[in-house]
Amino acid sequence: MAKLTITTVTDPMMGMLWETWPTMRKIETHYGDQIDFKFMMGQLVKNVYDLVDPNVVRMYGKKVALNQYWTRLMQIYLQEERIAGMPIYMGGNERLFDEEHLSSIPLNLGFLTIAGNDLKKENQVIYEMQYDTVVDDRQTNDGKYLAALTKKFGIGQAEFEQRYNSTGIRDQLARSQQIMQQMNIDRLPAYILTYNGKSFILKGLPKYGDWQKLIKQVTDGEVSEHGLEANINTINAFIDRHPHISSLELKEAFDVEEKDIVELLKETSLEKKKVKSTIFYRKA
Repeated sequence: MAKLTITTVTDPMMGMLWETWPTMRKIETHYGDQIDFKFMMGQLVKNVYDLVDPNVVRMYGKKVALNQYWTRLMQIYLQEERIAGMPIYMGGNERLFDEEHLSSIPLNLGFLTIAGNDLKKENQVIYEMQYDTVVDDRQTNDGKYLAALTKKFGIGQAEFEQRYNSTGIRDQLARSQQIMQQMNIDRLPAYILTYNGKSFILKGLPKYGDWQKLIKQVTDGEVSEHGLEANINTINAFIDRHPHISSLELKEAFDVEEKDIVELLKETSLEKKKVKSTIFYRKA
């Protein structure tokens, strides 16, 4: 049977993407290997000066304008937490944008460099970038950060630099922009659903019920839900695929109460970190 492919067009810096993880985990567990998940880089911020107030730049200079923009961006991030409850911390550590870091493009290039075309690694790499951006509040578009993340995924510094600076990676990013223009994708995140050679575009933040209807429509009902028992074995198998994950995501993925997830994983060897009211589990 043909597989459905869901390609998320996004940028790792996006708080809105962070809030979609619980729903996407639920799709994964309820549809299983009938669906492949991919990511396409959307370059949300090509140049931060395009987003600052030009009057502030003219009157007070670029540094003041960047400070003002960062304050506004922090407020946007914190508001986005209300979408699904995935915790967000902003403002207590490093700034994403300053006079030496003007774009999210390095983050997009870093994702392509580290993940390659490995679907499993794509999911893990973008999750780490997201967590480091919106929870640990790191400057994830910095070269030193990307080099450190690369090492975590078993890629040496020389290999990373060669891949990162290659024309192939930049060509891949350029092709993504061409696809976005051709498909009239003008806001992020967006989704490209591909089935039996046909593609469909979805914009916005669909809820799980919306996804159910769309998947049925796109595949003529050929891709359908199946039951999944929630127990320590099925949950551990899911964590094997997603070695960094939150109790909120597992709650949605397995249709159980969050407190039951916490109780079930209480005695495991997983690293645990509580962020606000959510526990993040990490497999060493």
